[in-house]
Amino acid sequence: MSSSEEEVAAANGAFYRALASRLLRQMEEVWQHDESVSCIHPGWHRLEGWPEVRRSWESIFASSRPWTVSCEEVRVRIAGDFASVTCVEIIVPFGGRGNDTAARMQATNLFARRDGRWKMIHHHASPYRADAGSTEEPVN
Repeated sequence: MSSSEEEVAAANGAFYRALASRLLRQMEEVWQHDESVSCIHPGWHRLEGWPEVRRSWESIFASSRPWTVSCEEVRVRIAGDFASVTCVEIIVPFGGRGNDTAARMQATNLFARRDGRWKMIHHHASPYRADAGSTEEPVN
């Protein structure tokens, strides 16, 4: 992994630590604070602009019980000052029984390098189905 990929992976890790902590202050540190950011939570409509995205995290953190978060199948891609991370999120509420209560989400996180730091500009998570295969042939 290149140093830039490691930096993006670290920024992505900071996002998931903020999500697990349920602390708005930590989530604020991860995101770019302008109108270019967007977020699509599972089952929600697209949120645009930092104020709307921030309010969504505030609402989620206030209305849900604590959880643990981990990621699998993490892939980092970089193109200049933009990066994407795809992964499978595993979210288990405290008191849950492992895979019995785990929510698995397929996530795409986009980052932009601003003043030498990678900041999140987009997060999209949707339910993950391991048995949902592609009907398309892979592109070589």
